[in-house]
Amino acid sequence: MDISKIIRIFVLMKKFTFKKGRKKEGDLIMFYNNLPVKFSDVAKMCIFFMENEDNLYPPSEGYKGAEYFKEYIMETLKTRKVPSEKKYQTNKELTKV
Repeated sequence: MDISKIIRIFVLMKKFTFKKGRKKEGDLIMFYNNLPVKFSDVAKMCIFFMENEDNLYPPSEGYKGAEYFKEYIMETLKTRKVPSEKKYQTNKELTKV
């Protein structure tokens, strides 16, 4: 999926907007509810999702917990695409490791 398609998806969500950045041609700044999104914001979101997955699916009970989220993010980072909905369903039963 190219960046223009991703931007269109975010714009459709109406909470995200984009403005031209100042660093070089093609630089964009992402805003959420008119606030710029920083790398630290993304990191905090990742921590939230990992802790929530550990709470919902405790590794101490044999579930993946945060590992499931980390697999999703790693696939995103490696492919630069949103992973398959079929592979990472959010409404399925608990998954044992």
